[in-house]
Amino acid sequence: MCGIIGYIGFRNASEILLEGLKRLEYRGYDSCGIGIINPADSNNILVKKDIGKVKEVSESENFEEFCANTGIGHSRWATHGGITKENSHPHTDCKNEICVVHNGIISNYKDLKSKLIKKDHIFKSETDTEVIPHLIEEELKELKRLTGLKKDALDNIYSKEEYINCVKKAFEKIEGTYAVVIINKNFPDTLIGIRNESPMVVGFGKDDLEYFIGSDVSAFLKYTNQALPLEDGDMIIVNKNNTEHNCYNFEIFNLKNNCVKTDISKNILNLDWDIENAEKKGYEHFMLKEIMEEPEIIKNSMKISQEEIQKLSNLIDDCDKIYIIAMGTSLHAGMIAEYWFSKLGKLVIPCDSSEFLIKGIIDEKTLVVGITQSGETYDTIKAIKYAKSKGAKTASLVNVIGSTATRESDVTIMIGSGLEISVCATKTFMSQLVILYRLFIEYGKLANKDMGIYEQELQKIPEYISKTIENKEVIKRISENLTASNYLFISKGINLANAYEGALKFKEITYLHAEGMSSGFLKHGTISLIDENMDTLALIPPTKSPLLNSVLANVEEIKARGGKVIAVGPKKVDIETDTLIEVPDLIEEVSPFVYAPACQLLAYYKALAMGRDVDKPRGLAKSVTVE
Repeated sequence: MCGIIGYIGFRNASEILLEGLKRLEYRGYDSCGIGIINPADSNNILVKKDIGKVKEVSESENFEEFCANTGIGHSRWATHGGITKENSHPHTDCKNEICVVHNGIISNYKDLKSKLIKKDHIFKSETDTEVIPHLIEEELKELKRLTGLKKDALDNIYSKEEYINCVKKAFEKIEGTYAVVIINKNFPDTLIGIRNESPMVVGFGKDDLEYFIGSDVSAFLKYTNQALPLEDGDMIIVNKNNTEHNCYNFEIFNLKNNCVKTDISKNILNLDWDIENAEKKGYEHFMLKEIMEEPEIIKNSMKISQEEIQKLSNLIDDCDKIYIIAMGTSLHAGMIAEYWFSKLGKLVIPCDSSEFLIKGIIDEKTLVVGITQSGETYDTIKAIKYAKSKGAKTASLVNVIGSTATRESDVTIMIGSGLEISVCATKTFMSQLVILYRLFIEYGKLANKDMGIYEQELQKIPEYISKTIENKEVIKRISENLTASNYLFISKGINLANAYEGALKFKEITYLHAEGMSSGFLKHGTISLIDENMDTLALIPPTKSPLLNSVLANVEEIKARGGKVIAVGPKKVDIETDTLIEVPDLIEEVSPFVYAPACQLLAYYKALAMGRDVDKPRGLAKSVTVE
């Protein structure tokens, strides 16, 4: 979940690293740091790091104080060890020769650390990451011992080839998930990156003059749109080309296969993401910008190749069991799809990815569809791999081209959202819904159902969303009048998932307790909590919904107990509530597209009124790449 970046080239590495960390901060913002090889000081490693956001730390530590051409950077989401300066990355070995940044979890670090301490290594942090530079250092010591020198005689310089071999040997001992970038003061013209079950992508500068390594392409999108996603076991070694002035070459060695990879050029991607997506464009926060982009983003998702939709629809038709596996917001999209397909008599089972290995029933007639914005969500990737091992067909709905999910799945559909910066997923949720809705329509045609009304409504969805978000000032005023400390989000049917999603958005950025549930479930326990400290957000079904009267009855039960109710629904619904957030009155199958942005805006403005850091809520990260 941390963000990592490495750079080697002709520019000032400190500036590149700082820019990259700003782009990667959504992956973690407990602390940050950079490590550079400082040519003005005998190529010594200079590390600057501290707890806090990138802007704060970069200014207090003066990240851009020194000029260098090689460096690494890190934005942290804490796993092992508290949020302290000592635990911030980068980490170095005892002699401050080797410097690393790491995203992932070293599962056997305690055993490695214990053995290294017995060999006189001194650790400065509580992190699992720090074993990496010490382990490489120890391999170099062992190399010197075998060549007849003193065990600690690292001052006798080793060759680059020896160093690279020691890095390989060190990683033979490491277990767990990792994306690691390494620099060594003795080889300022060398940058190494290694990946295993944590995302890592390489960026290629023009004419081989510079290379970038990052957790994702946003780290270097300002400088190049050519990128190569690394695969598990890949170790990339970038070196200065001795035959051409200021040029670099690279080699990718796979540690699992113990061989150099060839013909890599066919896997290099030309990205079409625009760096402007990473700018606020006058909005106070990325979250608001991304909500307001939803009508246009929906149009992009409607343009995704019909051939891809048909291919996955055919798979759905061919399989007896369909699972949609996902986490968080993506799982809620899958829950909405369950209702769509149920109308066609097709059983689709949404499942928490982290539970799928426990309860999934899989055979050759099973299709497992993973929904993951980043394409790197750890639990979802693990579940897709598990399904493949059991003979199931696999598919994924993904927003990041070249991500792990795209390489692990039989069929992949890109959702077309563009870069989403805010930790809160908004426009990506809407794109996921559009793709799933298109699959519903296409499968309905395969099942010889009349899908005409749904096809007509598909074209109107951007307009419906526009009408909803036009009410943002009304929603803002309503949010500012919410004074309770606890909230229930209720609905029934297809918008029950939006109740879950609305509660999730609300609590993750306001830090207030919020819970989503079926309105019918209230009387089975939760209604006892209704008082002046518990407000209810009721997602009222459209006027033609057979569920309307049922939800209205549940609302009356709340009001009878003195509860405050804020309704989200069509204006023409005959109900007395404390206030109403109006959304267009649509057919029920399309209604999730307007209830979702209304809830997103409510959460945004309430968090804004409370002074929360909307784009970077505490304790969260955009992409969850660890277990």
